[in-house]
Amino acid sequence: MRPVQIGEQAVLEVLVTPEMTVRFGELGDLHPVYATYELAKHFEEVGRKLLLPHLETGEDGLGTALSVRHLRSALPGMRVTLTATVLSMEGRRLTVDIGAVSELGDVVATGSTEQYVGHTQRVQAGFEELAERWRAFQEGQA
Repeated sequence: MRPVQIGEQAVLEVLVTPEMTVRFGELGDLHPVYATYELAKHFEEVGRKLLLPHLETGEDGLGTALSVRHLRSALPGMRVTLTATVLSMEGRRLTVDIGAVSELGDVVATGSTEQYVGHTQRVQAGFEELAERWRAFQEGQA
């Protein structure tokens, strides 16, 4: 992995769409604002955006922790800027502070993500092993 500097940043601009509002499969539409689970996805995305330039060939990052405090609402049509800032790099574990601010200047959310940097082959082998366990489980249920 290439060196990571404490305080280094990445930015993700998000235009909130109606599809990003609070909707639950069984419960239906709830609130017409940017959903916390969509914010969480964008937290993961901006954290990964920060990590990608530091990965070397044969490396990949896996999300291992996520914290989101949803503080204010954002409506469809509003732009929200997410900024990820490196807090620490301990071994192969990158911790990133994240803030999300609407174009009105409201702090929509704060939180953090953590990613573990591993070898791509090892990561893929873990996914393949899980898929094999799942197949065996399904066959045992038939």
